[in-house]
Amino acid sequence: MKRKLLTCAALALAAGSLSPIGWTDSSPRALKEARQWLERMIEATQTLNYEGTFIYIQGPHVESMRIIHGSGPNGERQRLFSLNGPPREVMVANNHVVCLLPRQQATFPGSDYQRSPFPLSIPRELGRLESHYAFEMLGEDRIAGLDTQVIAIKPRDAWRFGYRLWLDESNGLLLRSALLSEQGQPMEQLMFTDLQVKPHIDESAFQSPAAPPEAALISEEPGNPEPSSPAGEPVAESAWRVGPLPEGFAKVLHNRFTEASGQHPTEHLVFADGLATISVFLEKLNHQPPLLQGQSRFGSMNAFGAVIAGHQVLVVGEVPAATVQRIATSIEYAPEAAKP
Repeated sequence: MKRKLLTCAALALAAGSLSPIGWTDSSPRALKEARQWLERMIEATQTLNYEGTFIYIQGPHVESMRIIHGSGPNGERQRLFSLNGPPREVMVANNHVVCLLPRQQATFPGSDYQRSPFPLSIPRELGRLESHYAFEMLGEDRIAGLDTQVIAIKPRDAWRFGYRLWLDESNGLLLRSALLSEQGQPMEQLMFTDLQVKPHIDESAFQSPAAPPEAALISEEPGNPEPSSPAGEPVAESAWRVGPLPEGFAKVLHNRFTEASGQHPTEHLVFADGLATISVFLEKLNHQPPLLQGQSRFGSMNAFGAVIAGHQVLVVGEVPAATVQRIATSIEYAPEAAKP
């Protein structure tokens, strides 16, 4: 029975159907109300204790996930794990993320750039978004048996995507989200099938059977060094220059990775506008064939690859294809500029 319900829910989402909304209000009063709902969502997502199951769809990928979230004197903790396919799990403790995959584990310590695995990374300072996104009230709907308010986050230009959000009327938690294309069609969707808000989450709920004993202890000190961390080293001087970015985007991360062999050093840059993020990877090819040249797309992710000065340049993000192409074609290699 559960399999049939899951299949029906997935098919409804995959078909791209969005529930009809009765009205749209973009008046100043409605703008203020939409802003208040978003602020409530941010607060609820971080401070409430809850657990539930949701369906996640991106392109042909369909996944059922379970989430357990707790907030207390020691900060936030979250456990997110798959219910179908190979076992995959993410555990979060404040600014530390541990990803548990079959036969491997990766730890991401705290840094200046963090993106929560769930549900949607929105800055507390919503003013950062309002120059590039408009907020609108779209009406009421019902998700997982709960009444919701529907909010639109609409881009003001063609460099970014928009969102539609369904927020629980009783507490503001996000029950459904849709990332929309330039044509307003859903490309990535998430929808809860059940959700319970609880006064307390038992400690045992955060203990993963997939984690080795040492993985259960996640340091809460952002500066704590992790010898196996893939975070890389911050880059102060680089031979790479990125041309003018689309308005609103700014660099939030620039690290360099080097394999133990010293081969294939890679620089990783992240640009964000507060909602959308774009990653740039720069790796020396060493006479190897490039991974990608030109455009590519998977679900909501667009990528553009190029070869510059014997390096693979790869730009990836949940933004329109024109955005990643603009950034990729603006990148220049200037080794003389990196010399002191």
